[in-house]
Amino acid sequence: MQKILIILGIIFILSPFFLYWFIHGDYERYIWIINGPFPFSHFGGGPAQLFMYLSLFLLGIIFLVLSFVFKKKI
Repeated sequence: MQKILIILGIIFILSPFFLYWFIHGDYERYIWIINGPFPFSHFGGGPAQLFMYLSLFLLGIIFLVLSFVFKKKI
């Protein structure tokens, strides 16, 4: 269980960087994403991106903290 939480934590901490690259890596892909349906159309705005990046990063931190809490209980 602890190893799964550590792996998930690392993935979620690194995912904002991948998401930023995915959205902004290519101009045509950026335009394609923000012209999409509802959640994708808001990816071009700063508040939506900040919310996504922070929530993914904080979720990663939570998973890492939980993994250390479970390690101490075992």
